[in-house]
Formats: sequence, structure tokens, C-alpha cells
Amino acid sequence: MRVKINRDVCGAHLAFCERCLGRFLLHPEGYERQCFEELEDDGNQDLTIELHSGGQDTVVTLSEEERKLVAYEGWAYFVDIDIPMYRDVAPREQPK
Repeated sequence: MRVKINRDVCGAHLAFCERCLGRFLLHPEGYERQCFEELEDDGNQDLTIELHSGGQDTVVTLSEEERKLVAYEGWAYFVDIDIPMYRDVAPREQPK
């Protein structure tokens, strides 16, 4: 299965996002959210996640065992990009 996720379309806090994606990782055929841009059964046993967050992109491929680990531990720990805690808050202006 392959899913394309755009985290920038949802204003939820990272903790909620990790729980939400964790539910999908445990039940990929019965859970879809607003941040999912594409969901495709490509016939592959592994789950491929194309993730866009904070202007960055990464691809993660997970076996069934890895999906369970990531679902319980939190997916942000396992990606190689910086994940913003919030996406809908303007950055603070730097003092001059």
C-alpha cells in the first residue's frame, strides 16, 4: 500500500498527528484522514508513506512489524526531517 500525506493541510498539534497516523498504521485499510492526498493499494505488503511536512519531503517504507513499532513509538522519531510541532502558527518576529 502507498499513501501520500500532506501534513501542512491540518493544523493539529504533533502529538495528535502521531496518534492519528498511528491509528492508520495499525488499521491501514479502515482509516483515512484529511491530510491523505493519495491512498493506493499497490499490491505491496510493505506500506510506503510519502510525507510532506513543513516544506520538507521524505519517503518511509515500513513492513507490518515496523508499522506496529512506529504506531506505538510515534512516527516523528523515525523520519529524517525536522517535524514542526505546530503548522498554523506564524513564526515569531526576531528582535532587531
